[in-house]
Amino acid sequence: MTEELVTLETAELLKEKGFSGRKYIIDVSTLPHCYKFLSVPPQSIAQKWLRETKNLHIEIPYMYGNYWIYDILTIPNHDLVGLSNRPIIHYNTYEEALEAGLQEALKLI
Repeated sequence: MTEELVTLETAELLKEKGFSGRKYIIDVSTLPHCYKFLSVPPQSIAQKWLRETKNLHIEIPYMYGNYWIYDILTIPNHDLVGLSNRPIIHYNTYEEALEAGLQEALKLI
Protein backbone atom coordinates (compact mmCIF):
# COMPACT_ATOMS: atom_id res chain seq x y z
CA MET A 1 0.00 0.00 0.00
CA THR A 2 1.36 3.42 -0.94
CA GLU A 3 0.27 6.89 -0.02
CA GLU A 4 -1.38 8.75 -2.90
CA LEU A 5 0.40 11.91 -4.06
CA VAL A 6 -1.61 14.94 -5.15
CA THR A 7 -1.93 15.50 -8.89
CA LEU A 8 0.18 18.15 -10.61
CA GLU A 9 -2.92 20.34 -10.90
CA THR A 10 -3.42 20.18 -7.14
CA ALA A 11 0.31 20.72 -6.54
CA GLU A 12 0.16 23.91 -8.63
CA LEU A 13 -2.83 25.16 -6.61
CA LEU A 14 -0.98 24.37 -3.37
CA LYS A 15 2.03 26.37 -4.59
CA GLU A 16 -0.22 29.34 -5.50
CA LYS A 17 -1.77 29.26 -2.02
CA GLY A 18 1.54 29.16 -0.14
CA PHE A 19 2.35 25.49 0.47
CA SER A 20 6.10 24.93 0.45
CA GLY A 21 6.86 21.43 1.62
CA ARG A 22 10.51 21.10 0.63
CA LYS A 23 10.46 17.44 1.60
CA TYR A 24 8.12 16.70 -1.32
CA ILE A 25 9.85 18.61 -4.14
CA ILE A 26 10.18 16.87 -7.51
CA ASP A 27 11.77 17.95 -10.79
CA VAL A 28 9.07 18.97 -13.28
CA SER A 29 11.42 20.72 -15.72
CA THR A 30 10.46 18.28 -18.49
CA LEU A 31 6.79 19.22 -18.16
CA PRO A 32 5.25 22.36 -19.75
CA HIS A 33 5.40 24.54 -16.62
CA CYS A 34 6.97 27.89 -15.75
CA TYR A 35 9.10 26.42 -12.95
CA LYS A 36 11.67 23.68 -12.57
CA PHE A 37 10.67 22.15 -9.24
CA LEU A 38 7.30 21.62 -7.61
CA SER A 39 6.28 20.30 -4.21
CA VAL A 40 4.03 17.25 -4.73
CA PRO A 41 3.01 16.04 -1.26
CA PRO A 42 0.86 13.08 -0.30
CA GLN A 43 -2.85 13.88 -0.19
CA SER A 44 -2.87 13.49 3.60
CA ILE A 45 -0.17 16.18 4.00
CA ALA A 46 -2.11 18.60 1.78
CA GLN A 47 -5.29 17.85 3.75
CA LYS A 48 -3.47 18.47 7.04
CA TRP A 49 -1.95 21.73 5.71
CA LEU A 50 -5.43 23.01 4.79
CA ARG A 51 -6.70 22.07 8.26
CA GLU A 52 -3.83 23.65 10.18
CA THR A 53 -3.15 26.78 8.11
CA LYS A 54 -6.46 27.61 6.42
CA ASN A 55 -8.94 26.14 8.95
CA LEU A 56 -10.62 24.02 6.28
CA HIS A 57 -11.41 20.36 6.88
CA ILE A 58 -12.15 18.04 3.96
CA GLU A 59 -14.47 15.25 4.99
CA ILE A 60 -14.86 12.16 2.78
CA PRO A 61 -18.00 10.19 3.64
CA TYR A 62 -18.76 6.78 2.17
CA MET A 63 -22.30 6.62 0.85
CA TYR A 64 -24.76 3.78 0.59
CA GLY A 65 -24.61 2.76 -3.05
CA ASN A 66 -20.84 2.22 -3.03
CA TYR A 67 -19.48 5.69 -3.73
CA TRP A 68 -17.67 8.55 -1.98
CA ILE A 69 -18.33 12.29 -1.80
CA TYR A 70 -16.56 15.22 -0.14
CA ASP A 71 -17.61 18.09 2.08
CA ILE A 72 -15.55 21.14 3.04
CA LEU A 73 -16.05 22.38 6.60
CA THR A 74 -14.68 25.37 8.48
CA ILE A 75 -12.78 24.91 11.72
CA PRO A 76 -13.95 25.38 14.46
CA ASN A 77 -17.52 26.30 13.42
CA HIS A 78 -18.13 23.22 11.27
CA ASP A 79 -19.91 25.26 8.58
CA LEU A 80 -20.19 23.77 5.10
CA VAL A 81 -18.51 26.08 2.58
CA GLY A 82 -18.40 26.44 -1.18
CA LEU A 83 -20.72 23.58 -1.95
CA SER A 84 -24.15 25.11 -2.43
CA ASN A 85 -23.87 25.52 -6.20
CA ARG A 86 -21.94 22.39 -7.09
CA PRO A 87 -23.51 19.13 -8.21
CA ILE A 88 -22.88 16.14 -5.98
CA ILE A 89 -20.43 13.92 -7.83
CA HIS A 90 -20.07 10.25 -6.96
CA TYR A 91 -16.43 9.17 -6.76
CA ASN A 92 -15.34 5.55 -7.09
CA THR A 93 -12.56 5.81 -4.51
CA TYR A 94 -11.76 7.70 -1.34
CA GLU A 95 -8.64 9.12 -3.00
CA GLU A 96 -10.57 10.49 -6.00
CA ALA A 97 -13.02 12.24 -3.67
CA LEU A 98 -10.19 13.62 -1.52
CA GLU A 99 -8.33 14.96 -4.59
CA ALA A 100 -11.48 16.74 -5.79
CA GLY A 101 -12.06 18.12 -2.29
CA LEU A 102 -8.48 19.38 -2.06
CA GLN A 103 -8.82 21.22 -5.37
CA GLU A 104 -12.16 22.75 -4.42
CA ALA A 105 -10.89 23.88 -1.01
CA LEU A 106 -7.80 25.46 -2.58
CA LYS A 107 -9.96 27.34 -5.08
CA LEU A 108 -11.98 28.78 -2.17
CA ILE A 109 -8.91 30.36 -0.55
